[in-house]
Amino acid sequence: MLSKGHDYERIAEKFLRLQGCRIKDRNYQIRRGEIDLIALDDQTIVFVEVRYRKSSKFGTAEETITRNKQSKIIITAKHYMTKFNLWSSNARFDVITIKPTIQGKIEINWLKNAFS
Repeated sequence: MLSKGHDYERIAEKFLRLQGCRIKDRNYQIRRGEIDLIALDDQTIVFVEVRYRKSSKFGTAEETITRNKQSKIIITAKHYMTKFNLWSSNARFDVITIKPTIQGKIEINWLKNAFS
């Protein structure tokens, strides 16, 4: 049984690899924020937030990514792009949501350009 955030991040990472993305970094942190996964999708740098929800009783996984959370991810992405001199690269912010199905499996949704 999966129970830790990192387990779901590994599932998202495997999913992205199967979609042809290359994983560049995991759990990139600065004082003001963190990015779960950083991938390369063709020539685009993708900053990925991974969200798991056991149920949508208190809101969907997508709804948990508030403006405040988006702001922290954006600040962290700017730091990453500056640190690695990537300002000439295309970039986007994606969200991968994971939720259990009635059949006991998981459903993965990849929301490209989820916010900017």
